[in-house]
Amino acid sequence: MAQHPWLQPQRVLNSVAMAAWVALALSSPWQTIADDASRSVAWVVLTWGWFLWTGVGASLLVPSPISLTIMRTVVPLSVVVSVVASQPLAVFCSVVALIVCTSPVFVDAMVQGGAYGDETRFALRTPLPYVVPAVIAWLLYTAALIGGSLFLAARQYIFGAVLVAIGILLSRTIPRRLHRLARRWLVLVPVGIVVHDHLVLHETIMAHSRKILSVTRTSDVGEAADLTGGVVGDRITIALTEADKVVLSAITAKALGTTEALHVKMFCIAPRRLNAALSAITQ
Repeated sequence: MAQHPWLQPQRVLNSVAMAAWVALALSSPWQTIADDASRSVAWVVLTWGWFLWTGVGASLLVPSPISLTIMRTVVPLSVVVSVVASQPLAVFCSVVALIVCTSPVFVDAMVQGGAYGDETRFALRTPLPYVVPAVIAWLLYTAALIGGSLFLAARQYIFGAVLVAIGILLSRTIPRRLHRLARRWLVLVPVGIVVHDHLVLHETIMAHSRKILSVTRTSDVGEAADLTGGVVGDRITIALTEADKVVLSAITAKALGTTEALHVKMFCIAPRRLNAALSAITQ
């Protein structure tokens, strides 16, 4: 089997992330925080610290979209913990891990880890209108679960119980919605291309190679249907030989001021590694 051109850089990035994550365990900023806390609080801090660290370590060993979501949830939290612990080495290691896990090559490798058969996935850029809500959701969710458990350990039972209850309720929706951001990709298959993006689309787009008229890099939408969700910068415009039905998600249709079902001959998408995706489609 031919080696993907991004595979070697991904291995380097994965090794860097793993080395940084192991070094973070050796510095153990959560242990520093636990040393200054009561016994019950220290136990909770250490439990959360090692549990979350193990989750990211396992994710690095088993690439997949779920692993990407775990890393996106936990790694930023490790930066916060390292800063609170005032450990320069831990801050450095957590920041390195954060930079790696947000790099386009690494993200593509993680989503490729869940690919089926002969397909190549290119992750799509996160639409700007969804970035702030996602960050706010992450803050509320992590603060409720972790903060609530710490308040309970500190015997602040009422406040802690309320936060934990909120965190449990949020567990029914927030993880699934955050994971949706990691399940957005352009897929190249032997017979054509697939756009899998249930954030912007209600139904997956499947375009056979014989229906694709042209694939170009553009800086604006023009007459094409904007299926990027609202990204800034260049994107790929795909023109079809005949109009095809595209079903948008309710929120996308509302944002565009149109109906959910459209018939389009041109549409735009925005892979993170635009040049690599464009090259793979046109080769």
